[in-house]
Amino acid sequence: MTGAQQSQGKPRVKFRDPPVNELVVAVYHLPITELRAQHIGLYWRQIHDAYPICEQQSPIVGPEDDAAFRQMPGEIFPLPRFWFRSGAHAMLIQVQRNAFILNWRRQPNSEYPHYEKVEEAFWKEFGTYKRFIQETVAGKLDVVSRCELTYINMIAKNEFFTGGAKIMSVVPPVKGLCELDNPERQLVGLNALAVYKINDQLRIDVTPKLGRRRDKTQEEVALLEIKAHGSPADLSFSGAHDWYRMAHESTYETFLAVTDERAREQLWKPL
Repeated sequence: MTGAQQSQGKPRVKFRDPPVNELVVAVYHLPITELRAQHIGLYWRQIHDAYPICEQQSPIVGPEDDAAFRQMPGEIFPLPRFWFRSGAHAMLIQVQRNAFILNWRRQPNSEYPHYEKVEEAFWKEFGTYKRFIQETVAGKLDVVSRCELTYINMIAKNEFFTGGAKIMSVVPPVKGLCELDNPERQLVGLNALAVYKINDQLRIDVTPKLGRRRDKTQEEVALLEIKAHGSPADLSFSGAHDWYRMAHESTYETFLAVTDERAREQLWKPL
């Protein structure tokens, strides 16, 4: 997170080796009722060179999204969520009837490009998608229903976090739960959620967890998910640019608030 940027008058810090394992930028909009599976094939043709792999997933359904996933006239099945990805780079595009999502996912031996690069890629790819919808589907993307910005941090075992209850050494706010750990009662799982209101347009979810890597090692890790969600006051895509800037600032401040200063200095190494 760089010293040239300012955070409420204080220098902003970026880290040489931040624990970010995944960064997700998502925008949800009014459902494109005209969108069909054949349109998805035409869109994939446009981005195929960069994203040659297409997969289907169950839709992400929020509390107010049910109507977006009903079977539309002319469909045999409701439209799923589509993944577009490549084994050559870390970006993943997700599309469903009411959403466009870009994920950066850490690959072996890859470096985190920092938020600015991911946001730039998001708006570039979203611009391509928006033009496609307007020109090919004759649909409209002009009203935002909600925005999300999610950091998923993965912390491998280290001199601070050696497993289990030692998660409090990197995420001190969970200390009360961790102190219940003793020889008769070992902490082997954790999945907590705290939600903070920043203002009428923005809330921050903080979720510390204990988990394991999804590879053959199954190594125990500490996970810290920080998710900003809300919507611009005017529900416009131009307003969404400002919303993401505000969300990025708030997730940064939250990361500093919930992580241990020694861990930041010694593990993630400020630039």
